[in-house]
Formats: sequence, C-alpha cells, structure tokens
Amino acid sequence: MMMDKKTAIVEKAAWMGYEAVKAESDSLIMTVVPKLGSRVVSIYSKAKQIELLRTPQSEEAYSQAPLLYGIPVLFPPNRIEDGRFSYRGQHYQFDINDTATGNHSHGLVHDKEWMVTEMKAGNGQAVIITEFNAVNDHHVMRQFPHPFRLVMKLVLEEGMLTQTVEVHNDSSQAFPWGIGYHTTFHFPFREDSSEANSIFSAPIGQRWELNCRFLPTGIPVTDTRSGPLNEGIAIAGVQLDDLFQKEPEAANEAVLTDKDAGIRVRYMADEAFGHWVLHNGDGTGRYLCPEPYTCVTNAFNLKLSPEITGMKEIEPGRSDSATCVITVEHTE
Repeated sequence: MMMDKKTAIVEKAAWMGYEAVKAESDSLIMTVVPKLGSRVVSIYSKAKQIELLRTPQSEEAYSQAPLLYGIPVLFPPNRIEDGRFSYRGQHYQFDINDTATGNHSHGLVHDKEWMVTEMKAGNGQAVIITEFNAVNDHHVMRQFPHPFRLVMKLVLEEGMLTQTVEVHNDSSQAFPWGIGYHTTFHFPFREDSSEANSIFSAPIGQRWELNCRFLPTGIPVTDTRSGPLNEGIAIAGVQLDDLFQKEPEAANEAVLTDKDAGIRVRYMADEAFGHWVLHNGDGTGRYLCPEPYTCVTNAFNLKLSPEITGMKEIEPGRSDSATCVITVEHTE
C-alpha cells in the first residue's frame, strides 16, 4: 500500500476473482481490472456510500452482458460493417463477433489483458498506468497487423478521475484509429431514488441515421430530443439507443444528476471526442451509458471526410491521445 498524507492510496486488490488495482482519494474509491481490458469496474462515493458505475451481482451476470458494466475500452468503437475495411491499400478483416448483424463490434481490446506498468500515490493523487502491447496478442495482430501500444493513465484526485489513453504506432505503416468508452452508470445512483428526480444532459447535436444493421447511412438528421437533452431531462420513461454528433457550441460533457441522492456526475471528454452514443436499453434497467467516441460507428468505411467521421491516423513512430474526466459533486 502507498499513501500520501492527503488521502491518496494505491494498492493491489481483487474483484470477482480477478487481480485488480484500487485507488483511493479523499472522496472516491476507484477499481480497475487489467485482465478485463484495463476496465474501470467501480467508482465509489465515500461520502454517500454509493457505487456510481453499474456493477454485476455475480460472475455469471457479468458474463451475460460484460459490456454493460464499468467502463469498457473500445478500440475502435462500435461496429465495422462485415468486419472489413481498407486503408492506404491495406485490407483488414476483423472477426464477426456480432452475428445478429454480421458485423464486428466493440473493437479489439476491451476483453484483453493489459499490464500494470506503474502505480503510485503522492501529492493527493493516486496514479495507475496500464499498457496493452499488440505484439503480445496474435488474435489482435491477425486482425490489425500493426505493432501498436495503448497506454492508459488513470489519475484519481479528490472527486475527480482523469482517464487518458495514448495510442502509439510502433509499426512501419500509418494506420487509422478511433477509441470510445461504453461507460455504464448505475442511474439513478441510489436504489430508492426517483427517476423523475434524476436529470440527464448531453452535448448532442444531429443524430446519425442508422440502417437495419445499426450502421450509419452517412446522413445526419435533426432530432427533436437534442435541444431538451442539452438542457437536461428527467430520465423517467426515456428510452435511448442512438448515435449523435457533438453539438458544436456545447461544452463536451454529459451530466447525470440524482437529486434524491445528492450526487451530480460530470463526464467531460476532450476535443478528440466528436460523437456520443446514448444508451439505456429499454429504459427500465436503471442504467445509463453516455459513450464518448472519437469517431462515428463504421468510420473507416464511410465515404465522408475524416473531419466529419472523426477517423484519425497515426504515422509510424508517432502517438496520439484522448482524455476524459469524471467529476463527482455532492449537491447536498
């Protein structure tokens, strides 16, 4: 265990039988499981004694819907049509793991083991750094034959968790990339909180029209929910399963407020993230996924400019990064 005089603790832990790393600040306790795609599986408010992320009741429950727990890392995010795309003359074939639509879904790393490279505490901060190196996983290299590394830095300080992912191109070729998070909050945060008193806002603009395979047609459409969602709406009776462009004039953060619990969570994404998926199933599961994406679903196949799709490229020997910040506020 490592501890600073202003509460900052980093220590090894266990989560449902997996080796984990736990970080603690004055306000929050955060747990990450490297073997499960370096997934943050828990953000716990010490003052309110409330878990903010959706957590499974058992390993069996987790295995039935693993992407609906914690913060899965999607590289690249969402679906790729037929699992195929071409880039700079290179042809790629990803596994078809969404048999219902015949697409690849949710990327290459959310269920892979990452390595812990650093854990430290000091100056009121708890820091955990993990890394995924593609050359150590032949399943990933078979689908995306570029040596690359993802380095995740998690910094917990008081009521704030900062999550930065660096993408390193260690290969001799440029490659396209995109990243997203299938972040699943338990919302409302408290079991006895009213959905009528649970307010959600998101910085969304036009919605991407999807076809029957849940792939963008390339056509953005005006959605009458965008204005109210920018202002904030009660989540009661609301069903969401949509992909939106970020509203250009809005601050790039989703906000979840549970008035009964006295908790507000601000989920900020930096300028690399230009799209959001909003998902809560059929609206009755008491969970909500505000998912920031750097690129739109199937961006590598869309006949649109990267300025619109958000598809990014890294040249050999270069790197890029993207950052999200979760801030927990107590409103009473």
